[in-house]
Amino acid sequence: MTAKTAFKIAVLPGDGIGPEVIAPAVELLNRVCILTGGFTIEFEWLKAGALHYQEHGVSIPNETLDITQNVDAILLGAMGLPDIRYPDGTEISPQLELREKLGLYAGVRPIRTIPGLPLPLVDRRAENLDFVLVRESTEGLFAARGKC
Repeated sequence: MTAKTAFKIAVLPGDGIGPEVIAPAVELLNRVCILTGGFTIEFEWLKAGALHYQEHGVSIPNETLDITQNVDAILLGAMGLPDIRYPDGTEISPQLELREKLGLYAGVRPIRTIPGLPLPLVDRRAENLDFVLVRESTEGLFAARGKC
């Protein structure tokens, strides 16, 4: 079996601080590809979010939803803005629509320290971090959706 070396990532930069955080994340991933030379990433920037809703009347277009079903990963920025709401007063949350459409129940966030890079924590015990944070998405805001 051959290891995959080319990946396609859907980028949904979102609103507010989302684009501000996503831009350097994509830059970092591109840099990792260059430095390692072991894989490539094709980024597909997609529309979604509160500003998109304000301009077009939908928070996540069907085209965006369709594309996200055929990629290796989704890089999702913060979405929603406090002053932009649906007519019923609820928050614009395209990430919830994405979760429902794709049947997702958790966000998976691998965390690992890399030798030679600054540690995320001062404590020396942080030198060998290697774990996966799984944030389930079935309670609270997720469970209440459409039931109020």
